[in-house]
Amino acid sequence: MSGKTVNYADARIRFHSGDLLAWSHRGFSSFYDLQIQAVRFFTRSEYCHVGLTWQIAERVFVLEAVSAGVRIFPLSRLRPFFWLPIGVRWDDDLEAFALSKVGARYSKWQAVLAGLGILKSGQDEIWQCAEYVQAVYREAGIAWVKGIQPTPSNLVATAQGSGEALYLIT
Repeated sequence: MSGKTVNYADARIRFHSGDLLAWSHRGFSSFYDLQIQAVRFFTRSEYCHVGLTWQIAERVFVLEAVSAGVRIFPLSRLRPFFWLPIGVRWDDDLEAFALSKVGARYSKWQAVLAGLGILKSGQDEIWQCAEYVQAVYREAGIAWVKGIQPTPSNLVATAQGSGEALYLIT
């Protein structure tokens, strides 16, 4: 499937908890669109958002940091998106760590700081999307997240540089 566009129904059986998800957004027709474009500009990112897959009871969700805070949301409602199967060793301890952040506050300002290269990642309990994903991956012992600024594009590019495939899921 590498480099291909794949239907959600066909891909969902291959998702595993901890896989990297990314979204790109190019619209300019609403205030929301302008906010997303501002995030993309300040983070110098092709991708405007990242999250993690989480599977439970035969359902697939995204764990993500959004303006409402760190949340759990049905992945099927957020198409299209990009999927990178990371192969995280998702165990009870990692799941507990990831879920312990649910409900924590979100900060667009921290996304801007990351884009400027000056965010001190993980220094507080306020999150932006890439910082949250990076924290979970650090906890999982994934070496390639260390030392990068937590932006959506940095996570995707570094994962791809580590040999991970990228798929567009529709």
